[in-house]
Amino acid sequence: MEDTTSVLNKTQEVVGVLFGVVLFYSWLIFISDIKMLFFSETMFVNGNEMTKAQYWGQVDQWLGAGLILFFLIFGHYLLYSKNMSSIEKSRDIIGMKSALIGFILWLLIAIITFLSKITIPYSLNIAGGYIIIISIYFLMRKNLYEISDFGQ
Repeated sequence: MEDTTSVLNKTQEVVGVLFGVVLFYSWLIFISDIKMLFFSETMFVNGNEMTKAQYWGQVDQWLGAGLILFFLIFGHYLLYSKNMSSIEKSRDIIGMKSALIGFILWLLIAIITFLSKITIPYSLNIAGGYIIIISIYFLMRKNLYEISDFGQ
């Protein structure tokens, strides 16, 4: 009986993460649609009409890659939270918060550098954003453990 429950729990965890992947791809489609709707231009090339969205360098890169951690954790939390311990729930919540805060902070940096005509290479852009997210995660997690130690 316990093996069946364990397998069901693991399956539910995996399905939650896969659901997060689906949510992430939905985000990419949403961002693409918004860009095409509000930030596109139509041009004619050899008599053919083409619609092209503006390219914003590191801003586009970060909009595309910056929220994958959030969506993976969110999908996991959404579908598996009923079976989680309070510590696991706290970790997922801290993961989601740190991913959103880090995403927004790095997005601001990407926007400022783009408007200042400073180009950040793709790998440095993505690495910088994820370093911010991971740093925030560990700071928030450290504070959680300090608070829980204080309560004992």
